[in-house]
Amino acid sequence: MISMLTMKFGRNALYLSTLALMLIVIIVNPRVPLAEEAGPEQVIEQISTRLQAIFSKEQDRLQNDPAYIYQLANEVLVPHIDFSKVSSLVLGKHWNRATPEQQEAFRIQFQQLLVRTYSTAFTELKAWEIRFLPSRVNANGVDTAVRTQLLLPQVEPIEVLYQMHLKGGNWMAYDVKIDGISLVTNYRTSFNREVRSVGMDGLIKKITMLNEKKVQKQEVKNS
Repeated sequence: MISMLTMKFGRNALYLSTLALMLIVIIVNPRVPLAEEAGPEQVIEQISTRLQAIFSKEQDRLQNDPAYIYQLANEVLVPHIDFSKVSSLVLGKHWNRATPEQQEAFRIQFQQLLVRTYSTAFTELKAWEIRFLPSRVNANGVDTAVRTQLLLPQVEPIEVLYQMHLKGGNWMAYDVKIDGISLVTNYRTSFNREVRSVGMDGLIKKITMLNEKKVQKQEVKNS
């Protein structure tokens, strides 16, 4: 069931999700200097421009060096996604019922699953434009949904909504919705079914095994 989840999102959504996450999560990456006090929209726009330059210069390496792809994904995605919040959202009621040890084990394995699944999309990114739609920050000033359209060659405009919140003074991502399909909601449906079937430890074991298979598959491909 878990392995089928990315298929449900579809191949286009696979790399679109990666792009969407990348555009919002490298907000404080030291390699990408941003204007002081930039709002969420300005941050996304500046990073999008910078990413286009990176991908245009490094396509050969992205195509031929899987280790670099995972390195880039970890540098870009991991430090600036609120994985604790994402994990609690995808598990729903099961998060509070889990022990602290189970929560940490799940977060680690789920993080690896996301990175390894969506980093493969780096090789498919070519060119894009972003069109910003009217958005607003919630009254509390710490949560926002940035609405955009992602424009790709020969593809109808795709609605991408970036769910972000302020944490430690930085805007961090905790969900992405593509044409109304939520990454968090999709995983929550799958994980809820798995927990009811095999329990929390069983779910963690399944994700761990899936991650190990992905590593083994990559090692065979590189040999």
